[in-house]
Amino acid sequence: MSESPDAGSSNNNAENTEQLAALQVWASWLQQSAAMGSELLQLLQLELRLAIKDGKRLFVLALLFVPLLILAWLGITVLLAWLVYLVNVSVTQGLLAFLALQIAGLWIITLAWKHYKKSLRLPLTTQQLRDFFGAKSSDT
Repeated sequence: MSESPDAGSSNNNAENTEQLAALQVWASWLQQSAAMGSELLQLLQLELRLAIKDGKRLFVLALLFVPLLILAWLGITVLLAWLVYLVNVSVTQGLLAFLALQIAGLWIITLAWKHYKKSLRLPLTTQQLRDFFGAKSSDT
C-alpha cells in the first residue's frame, strides 16, 4: 500500500512539468498583452494627434461657415426683395445664381465638417479596444 520512491518522484516531475507549462502560458500571455497594450497606446497617440489637427480644421470651417451663412441670408432677402420689386427675369436669374453659389459653399463646408468630425471619435482605437475585449470574452 505504500508508494515506491520512484512513483512519488515521477508524480512530482509531472506536477512540476504541468506548473512549468502553465507558467509559460501565462508568461506568453503577459508578453502578448504588453505588446498589444504598447501598440494600442501608440495608436491612441497617433489618432489623438490627427484629431487635434482635425479639430483645428473644424474651427476654421466654423469660422468660414458664419460669413457664408450671413451671405446666404442676404442672398435670400435680396432675392425676395427683387422678386417683389421687379418683374425683370434677368435680375432674378442673377440673384438666383448668387444665392446658389452661397448655398453650394455652405454645402461644401458641411461635407468637410462631417468628414473631420468622424476622426474626433478615435475610430481605430475604439475598434481595436472592441476587438480586444470581444476576443477576450469569447476565449473564456
